[in-house]
Amino acid sequence: MLALLRVAPLLPPLRCAPCPPLTFNFNSDLDKLNKNSVLVTYSTSLDIKKFTRRGGKIIWYHGLSDPGPPVLGTIRYYTEMAQQYGGLKGAQSFSRLYLVPNMGHCSGGPATDQFDLLSPLVSWVEQGAEPDAIVASGTNFTSQPTTRSRPLCPYPEEARYVGSPGGDLGNAANYTCIEPPHHEFLDGD
Repeated sequence: MLALLRVAPLLPPLRCAPCPPLTFNFNSDLDKLNKNSVLVTYSTSLDIKKFTRRGGKIIWYHGLSDPGPPVLGTIRYYTEMAQQYGGLKGAQSFSRLYLVPNMGHCSGGPATDQFDLLSPLVSWVEQGAEPDAIVASGTNFTSQPTTRSRPLCPYPEEARYVGSPGGDLGNAANYTCIEPPHHEFLDGD
C-alpha cells in the first residue's frame, strides 16, 4: 500500500471537465475523460507493440457484474486491440480475456470467483501451453447448488451446459465453452 501512495502523487491528476466524482457514470461519462491524462492513456492505449515484440503474454479478467469500470469498456478495448493485431487469432497469440458471470469488482457476488490465472500464464510463457477454459469455483450462491464450479471461457466463448437433463448444474465437467452463434467479433482472419 505504501508503494501505491508514493507512486500516485507522481502522476498528474485525472482531468475531466466536468466530472463530479460522486455522480460520475462509468456507463455514459467515459468520453468526458481527458484522453491525454496519463491515468487514462496508460490504461487505454492500444500501443502494446513493445510488450508483444518481447513475447509478452497477458491474461485479463473482468466480472460481468462489476459496479465500477464497465465490462463493455474492457470488451471494447480487447476487440479494438485484436483488430490491430490481425483479429482474434492474432490477439490470442499473446492475450486472453476471461469474463466472469455475476462477479463484482475483482471478486465477490454469487459467482464462481475463485480461480487461478497465474498458473496458466506461467505455463503459457514457460512451456508454450496456451490457456483455454479455466475451472473456477464459488460458494456464495443462495440457491442450490450453493457450491459450484464452472469453466471460465476465453472471450468470445461462453460456457454452455452439456450435461444430462437433471444433471449437476454445479459441476464444471457438465459445461463446455462455445462461441455463441450471435457473436459478431470483427476478425481480420
